[in-house]
Amino acid sequence: ATLSAAHRGGALLNRLADITGAREWNPVPADLRALLADLETLAAPALPAGVTLSIRNTIPQDALLLDTGMLQDSLLNLILNARDACGLTGRIMLDVTPVQNTWAEFTVRDTGPGFSEAALHHALEPFFTTKGGEGTGLGLAMVYDMVKLAGGRVWIDNTDSGGEVRLRLPLRPAPMPLAPGLVLLIEDSPDLRAGIREMLRAQGHAVIEAASVDEALALLAQLPDITLILSDITLEGDATGLDLLDRLPKGHPPCLLMTSLPVEHPCHRAALERVPVLTKPFTAHGLYAFVQSGGTQR
Repeated sequence: ATLSAAHRGGALLNRLADITGAREWNPVPADLRALLADLETLAAPALPAGVTLSIRNTIPQDALLLDTGMLQDSLLNLILNARDACGLTGRIMLDVTPVQNTWAEFTVRDTGPGFSEAALHHALEPFFTTKGGEGTGLGLAMVYDMVKLAGGRVWIDNTDSGGEVRLRLPLRPAPMPLAPGLVLLIEDSPDLRAGIREMLRAQGHAVIEAASVDEALALLAQLPDITLILSDITLEGDATGLDLLDRLPKGHPPCLLMTSLPVEHPCHRAALERVPVLTKPFTAHGLYAFVQSGGTQR
């Protein structure tokens, strides 16, 4: 019980820091479809067998300027609140729609009992909760904080079938995305290489693969149409991603690095001084944002 209380206290302090700290909305080019797919993957294990989640997106643009971390956290928070309202059986619906080509509206509905009168008036206030000792009263307050930072609005309401929360954020299409091209992917783990390859292919890129620096340089010499190099720092053999940077020919395509090494590791620090580095593990929309922003989003 003491350990549980300590964990709960730590989580509460983290959430308080999120609300009271100097936070900013930092939008980057994001693949909305990938973000929603990742959200569904994150939410599914937390839902009872009798509760279903459906996500529908009718925004035509694939790439939007979004703070993906803050938005995904907020939507996951709403889905988990809807789960609690449904109990063991019910439905949760997330609809993403454009409003007058000005707003992106994210609506989470559930088939629970709906919001109480008190919740309709106070749910966005910090520390208001209907969950007794099980709730912190900070979940919806964090969502409200995110929406305010983004310059949007939030509504809480009841429908004929249950509760509803609507988030309205500025609809900002991302600048022209990096055109799909031929990516040289260098990764020594076959399983990781396959996963990253599929992420890149889903973004429209063709992919060729290597596991070592020598293999990568041979492919680069044979294929002048390569448009991007994405390499792990730790590779097969003695040569690393840093050695690859030293051996790339003049006029080479842009090169981005990725690694699971901690930031304190000398190789990670050395890489950050030279090129953008993406920290593993990452999601599909995290990779998309990293590639589209030229690696400025880590």
